[in-house]
Amino acid sequence: MKNLKKVAFEILNDPRLTEIVEDVLDAYPNGIENFPTVIFQDTNQTDIEFADNFPIASNCEVTVHIFTKAIENYPTTSEIADVIYDIMRENYFTCSSNSEVPAEGDDVRHRVLVFRNNLF
Repeated sequence: MKNLKKVAFEILNDPRLTEIVEDVLDAYPNGIENFPTVIFQDTNQTDIEFADNFPIASNCEVTVHIFTKAIENYPTTSEIADVIYDIMRENYFTCSSNSEVPAEGDDVRHRVLVFRNNLF
């Protein structure tokens, strides 16, 4: 198995993303204090390719949560998602889901992206 958390963390610490968000986290915190924040999770990783009965490739899934505020001077979840989409696509991940989901608080916006890639 690949260390998907390490791969995703290296990918998402791209300067194009870190200059527009406050935090890029690899674990879900108890509460979000800084906005905008990006949280990623290694959601699923299954073996797909074998050699001598040993897995040599994984079908990897990364879920990315974007939290921002719907107030002036904050980037929208769509603007942040566009940057993440470009970064992930450059690293051969495909986006299988992109949805705005309800968030706590009237001015908080939450978008969830799911990316997949086969890593050898």
